[in-house]
Amino acid sequence: MDHHQFRNVMGRFATGVTVITTKGTDRWHAMTANSLTSLSLDPPLVLVAVDLKAHTLQGLKASGRFAVSILDETQTDLSRRYADSHQPPDPFVGAPIIQSMHGMPVLAEALAYLDCRIEAFYPGGDHQIVVGRVEDLQVLNQEKAPLIFFRSRYHRLVPSHHLD
Repeated sequence: MDHHQFRNVMGRFATGVTVITTKGTDRWHAMTANSLTSLSLDPPLVLVAVDLKAHTLQGLKASGRFAVSILDETQTDLSRRYADSHQPPDPFVGAPIIQSMHGMPVLAEALAYLDCRIEAFYPGGDHQIVVGRVEDLQVLNQEKAPLIFFRSRYHRLVPSHHLD
C-alpha cells in the first residue's frame, strides 16, 4: 500500500484539533494532536496516538498524566506552534494557561479540557497509543466553534440547516 494514498484517504476524515500537555522529568511538553478518541464512558477513557519520535512521549512516560485542550476555530496559530518539534524549553511562553485540578497546564482559551491519568501504553506502528482515564474536565467556552482539520488543512464549521 502506498503511504501517500493512505494519508490522502485518511485526510478525508475530518477531526477536531487538540493540544496534549504533560510534565517530563525536567520540563513541560506540548504537542498538537488530532488523534483524540473517546474510548469508554464507564470508566471515562480517552486515547491519543503519539509519534514515537515526539519529545512529548518521554514526558508522558515520566509523568503518568496529561491534559487535553480542545482548540477553537481561532486557535490555528497555537495548533501550528505545538505541531513544531522545535519548541522552546517553556512551551507556554505567551500562551495563557490555567492549571487543572491535578496540576496539568491547560490552554486557558480552549473550548474545553480533559485531565487524565495514564492507564496504559500500547504499540501502534510508528505511534504509541496512550490511554488516559479522565479525572477532571471542564467546558471553558460555550460560544466558540471547534477548529477542524480536513485534507491537511484547517477549517471552520459553517452554519447550515440541520440534517435530521
